[in-house]
Amino acid sequence: MTSLRPGQTLSADRVARIVEELQNSAGSGVPSATIFVPASDTDTTHAITELGRDRQGVEWMSALEQAGSRPLRSGSGVAAFRIGDVGLAILPPFPLNFARLSEGIDAQPLLSLLAARLTVGVALVRLGRYAVAIYEGRKLAVSKTDTRYVKGKHHAGGTSQRRFQRVRENQIHRLYVEASGVLERQWRPWLDQLDYVALGGEAATVNGFVKECPVLARLAPITLERRLDVREPNRASLDQVGAMLYECRVYPLRWDT
Repeated sequence: MTSLRPGQTLSADRVARIVEELQNSAGSGVPSATIFVPASDTDTTHAITELGRDRQGVEWMSALEQAGSRPLRSGSGVAAFRIGDVGLAILPPFPLNFARLSEGIDAQPLLSLLAARLTVGVALVRLGRYAVAIYEGRKLAVSKTDTRYVKGKHHAGGTSQRRFQRVRENQIHRLYVEASGVLERQWRPWLDQLDYVALGGEAATVNGFVKECPVLARLAPITLERRLDVREPNRASLDQVGAMLYECRVYPLRWDT
């Protein structure tokens, strides 16, 4: 755990190996404990405080606070493990829906989440290009990518700039309309099966697309808070997104003794 960097992104397979190693280490008689904090709780700090101290009298808040603000503001909840005076907080790829404080390394809920074959709709958008897809687990089930020209920025002033801006805004709107139509057609057979929706691309462009896409508006309750770090919405990126969906962020923990 000491070699891990705070906020480091790890594959689901590596996280599973680390957690299994923690389970094996806990069998050596060193005091250990596990805490799960749900994503649905609007006050993570309150949830951790309510769970209290583990059997060794160790409280979790100080260690999580030292790890930074991200674990306490995770949109997916937190799974944290302690062995002696060190531990690891893991931000899972999909939301936790329960709170638990238990003795020992209680890894099964996290491992089950990482192994789950969830159906996820993915929309990637940047100016000039978009990609929509459905994943069954890490497998790409259906996809569609395309391009639509959008003018670059214009640095001149006056009437010319205003005219240019109107044209550009209209092109962006057409991109959103086209991408929304493709998304609706590609996702239609899967809408009743979707577990989650994941978005990625340029932040401002994605935010604009969400406002103009009726399907995404309806699916807001199952849209993941985290955004996929994808620069180019193309087929090559889609081939990588299946594994990316299951990545976790990790934060080493330490308790003062």
